[in-house]
Amino acid sequence: MLPSTDPGASAPPERAALRREQSEVGLRCARRAQGVFTGASAVHLLVLEPAQALRAVPILLVLVLAAGVVLLPRRARSTSSARLVALSCALSLTALVMFVLSDLDLRAPTVLGCITMLASMALPTPMLALGASRRLPVFALAGLVPVLALSTAATLESGRAFFVALAVVVSWTGCWAIARWIAASVERADIGTRRLRTAHDAERRSSEDEARRRYDARLMHDTILATLTLVAHRGEGVPAQTLRERAAADLDLLQRLERSEEPPQDPPGDLPCALLPERFAAVDRRFRALGLEISWHAGDGGVPAHALEPLARATGECLENVRRHSGVRAVDVTIEQDEREVRVAVSDAGAGFDPRAVPAGRLGLAESVHGRLEAAGGSARVFSAPGAGTTVLMRIPR
Repeated sequence: MLPSTDPGASAPPERAALRREQSEVGLRCARRAQGVFTGASAVHLLVLEPAQALRAVPILLVLVLAAGVVLLPRRARSTSSARLVALSCALSLTALVMFVLSDLDLRAPTVLGCITMLASMALPTPMLALGASRRLPVFALAGLVPVLALSTAATLESGRAFFVALAVVVSWTGCWAIARWIAASVERADIGTRRLRTAHDAERRSSEDEARRRYDARLMHDTILATLTLVAHRGEGVPAQTLRERAAADLDLLQRLERSEEPPQDPPGDLPCALLPERFAAVDRRFRALGLEISWHAGDGGVPAHALEPLARATGECLENVRRHSGVRAVDVTIEQDEREVRVAVSDAGAGFDPRAVPAGRLGLAESVHGRLEAAGGSARVFSAPGAGTTVLMRIPR
């Protein structure tokens, strides 16, 4: 087999798998080629004169059987395919011996054509299954010598023995080269597949790392940065105990992120909206402690677990924006759903703003709301205008 050019040498299991693949591909090629060329050799005997045709019937039957054993079984395992190729080769060699021992007119062009095709094209095809073997030259030489001797003996009287022998040698050499090429092609395909798999794994890990960074950035913005903003404003309107509790919770979050742990989440399953899911209840407690007056409106039904976490965190970011920018304390949060999606609307009657004027680099709406919902397959829309309040409609498919 041609040496590998892959910079990373295959581990033994990978090398064994490659050998099996090379053997399977070679066997499929050998079966098809052997069946076609053996059958084509048999066709020559069908156009003999009647007297000669009767004498050629035993040889014809052997050749038909040799072609049939490799062509008829559609789905055979590798071991079975190898046995079928060996059996067909033995039958073809038997037919060549029968030519030497028969009383056929070996000078007839059709007989010469049958012998030449059988010896030069049908019999070397088993080499296609051995392209990855280091002992291929030994097998090739061991098969070539008897075939060359028999074909020369069968065509000696015709005066065409030299040309038949030349065709046999050239064809066997060509078949040997094709066998090596097939094995090398399978190896190149295997190397390409492994490189693609490695690149895909690297891309997947990169995407996962990027998703993790974005997730951490949203958490940082929704929790730690909000707390730092309160501290920067000297905690105006916020009890000192609330600030201490938030700082402790943020410290715990930082430690979890450093250990690559997920923040605690509710167990999977549907939670009743009418009782206010714990995630939203935690948001309610947090922002009531900061002075917001939140009116919750929730219908009956259950919130899917996959939608609960991103909606609750995005709602928290919307409430933080209300607290910091709206100039009002009252805010309405509506949770509803149907068979297609879960929706949360956060509305206030505050100062409002122009959504088109928000800088692109701001993390709040871009990451903590839009980015978080898009990562869960959902979306968000912002309805606002200066002096007209703000409504953020968030939705995630069920």
